[in-house]
Amino acid sequence: PSHHHHHLPDMSHSSSSMHGEGSQDTHNLVGREGMPSPARRPQRPRIKFTQEEDELLIELKEQKNLTWKQIADFFPGRNPGTLQVRYCTRLKTESTPWTREMDERLLDALQSYEDEKWRIVAQRVGGGVTPMGCCNRVWELFNDDL
Repeated sequence: PSHHHHHLPDMSHSSSSMHGEGSQDTHNLVGREGMPSPARRPQRPRIKFTQEEDELLIELKEQKNLTWKQIADFFPGRNPGTLQVRYCTRLKTESTPWTREMDERLLDALQSYEDEKWRIVAQRVGGGVTPMGCCNRVWELFNDDL
């Protein structure tokens, strides 16, 4: 008796087209030529990222342009969400280029905060002291101690 096998139709094409970039997520790129080696698995319960992990994360995101799911393959014991949060909150901002306009806004904001701060301090101290008087007094107190 001859055996004949029934093959289920290959559904991968129809499903991947619906997910947009999802199709490329299925390829684990660890060990692929030109890719950096994966990070060491962190000792539980260590959550902190090492310098090496940060550098690998930046390389995979900015130079290799991988998806978070692909990047997670390089970080045993970490999930895509953790890596994305780390990158977006810690690493990405440090590379933000400061423009002259941003510098000026920073200094303006700091100055207006300084002025406001001494006004609030003077109100708290009371006794008719001025904001400038408080500022000067603090300076005197700190310099007397030295």
